[in-house]
Amino acid sequence: MKYFTKTLTILVSFVMMTTGCAPDSREQGSEVKTTYEPAQPNIQDEEGYKVVRGSTRVQDVSVNFDSTTKGMTLKGRVEFLPVRSKTVQTVDLNLAGVLDANGFIVLKPLNPAQAQSESLKVAAKATCLSESGDCRSSFIDIYVYHNDIVYHHQVESIQDDLTAADPEEEQLPEEDLETEGGSDDVEGEPGRYVGDVVDDIEKILEVKKPEVKKEEPKKEEPKQQEPKKDLPKPETPPRKEEPKKVPPKTEAPPKKEEPKTAPPKKDEPKKEEPKKEEPKQEPKDEPKKETPAAGPVINKVSQAIGAVNAGRLENAANMLVYEKNHQPAGFHVIRPERKAHFATNELAYIIVQMANLTKKDMPGYELPIGDLSREKGGKLGRHKSHTNGLDADVAFYFDNKNLQGAFTSAVTINKPHPNWMMKQQWKLFKEVVNTQLIDRIFIHGTLKKALCEHAIATGELIKGDMQSLAAQTLRRLISEKDHHNHFHLRVKCSKAQVRCRQMAEPVNTTGC
Repeated sequence: MKYFTKTLTILVSFVMMTTGCAPDSREQGSEVKTTYEPAQPNIQDEEGYKVVRGSTRVQDVSVNFDSTTKGMTLKGRVEFLPVRSKTVQTVDLNLAGVLDANGFIVLKPLNPAQAQSESLKVAAKATCLSESGDCRSSFIDIYVYHNDIVYHHQVESIQDDLTAADPEEEQLPEEDLETEGGSDDVEGEPGRYVGDVVDDIEKILEVKKPEVKKEEPKKEEPKQQEPKKDLPKPETPPRKEEPKKVPPKTEAPPKKEEPKTAPPKKDEPKKEEPKKEEPKQEPKDEPKKETPAAGPVINKVSQAIGAVNAGRLENAANMLVYEKNHQPAGFHVIRPERKAHFATNELAYIIVQMANLTKKDMPGYELPIGDLSREKGGKLGRHKSHTNGLDADVAFYFDNKNLQGAFTSAVTINKPHPNWMMKQQWKLFKEVVNTQLIDRIFIHGTLKKALCEHAIATGELIKGDMQSLAAQTLRRLISEKDHHNHFHLRVKCSKAQVRCRQMAEPVNTTGC
C-alpha cells in the first residue's frame, strides 16, 4: 500500500509539473534564429556611422509578444568583439517595448539600472511581419554601441505561415498554376532583412555621428600653400616683353573707333527679346521629360515582405491594368486568368524599361510576361518563389513571329535555337543589370554559355576584369536547367522595402 501511495504521489506531481504548474508559453517566449552572419567581420560606412556585422553572437535569446497588451520583451545575451581588440564583451538583453501603429516595436532596457553610458548602449527594434496589427512573426535588429562604433546583429522569430495564400482569394487548380517549363530555383542563401539601420541608430540608440570631417581640411592646407611658391616664375616672361614693339602699330587706335560708331548696340536689346521667351518654353518641356521615366503610379509604397520563397505583398502594382492603360505598352500579360500579374514598384519599373527597349529595338513586338505574384503575395502554385512581388517570368526574343507571344524553348539539342535573338537578348540583360536593381536572372546553362562566348568574342569580357558591365551581367545570370523557355528575373529589395529579406549576393565571378 505504501508503495502504491508513493507511486501515485510521484505521478500526481509529474502531472502537475507538466500541466497546471508549467510556465505560460507567453512567459517562455519563442526562440530566435540569426538571419545572416558574414563569414568574416566587416565594417561598413552607412551615412557616417561605422557599422560592424559578423562580430557578434547571441546566446539564449528569446522573444515574447503579448497579443493582448501588444507588448514585446527580448531577453538573453549578445557577445561582441570590439574593433582592434581580442577581448570579447558580453551585454545582457532585457528589453521591452510596445507595438506602434506602423508595425514596429522599439525595445529599450527594461531595467533602468542596466549599463547605459555614452560609450556603451544597447537597444533593438522589432519589425512585424504578421498582418492585422499582430507581431507574432518579426525580425529584430539588435544594436550595441561601443566607442563610436555600432555592432549590428539581426534575428527573426517566425510563428506564422507567411507563404499561405489569401483564403478569400479565388484559387485555381494546382496543375493550372504550374510554372512554364518546370519549377523555379531559389538558388543561394537568404541574407538579412533590409530594415532601416541609419534611422534606428539615430532614433533608437540616440547617438551622434563621429565628427571626422574636421580633420580633413587640416591636411589640405599645406597643399594649398605649395602652388603659391610657383607664382613668381610666371612673372619673368612679362619682363621680357618690355621692349614695346606695339607703338609702331599706330593703326590700332582707328580700329578702336570703329566699334564706337558701329550701331550693333541698338541690335543688342533685340537679341534680349527672344531670351525672355525661352524661359516660357522651358517649364513646358520639363514635365514632358518626367512622364516617360515614371512607371506605374502607385499611391502607396509597395511592400515586399519576407523572403522570395516565404513572403507576401502589400500595395502591389497591377501590371495588367497598366498594360491596358498604356497602349502600346510593349509587353503583354499572357495569362491574366492566373491573377498573378502583381509586382512591387521596383519590378514594375524594370518591366516597363524592358518594354520600352523592346519597342525601340523591335517595333511591333510585345514582350510576353508570365507569372509575377498574387495581389497579396503568398504561395503561387508550384513556384518556389514568386511570393512577394520581386519575381517575373519573361519569354525570350525570337525573330520568327510564329514563336513569339508564348513561352517557346530557346534550346534545341543542347544548342541555342537558331531563331533565338541572342544579341538583342544580351543587350536587354545588360540594360536591366545596369539599373543596379537586379538580384538574379535564371536562364538555361546552354544559353548562358552562348552569351559567355559572345561576350568574349566581342571583347566585352576580359579575363580577370570583374568591373565591366558584361562581367557583372554574367555574374547575375544563373544557370538553371528548367529555364529554357523563359528567363526568371528577380529584383533586389530596395530601401523602401523595409520588411523585405534580401538574398545574399551571388559569387563575384562570371561563371563562364
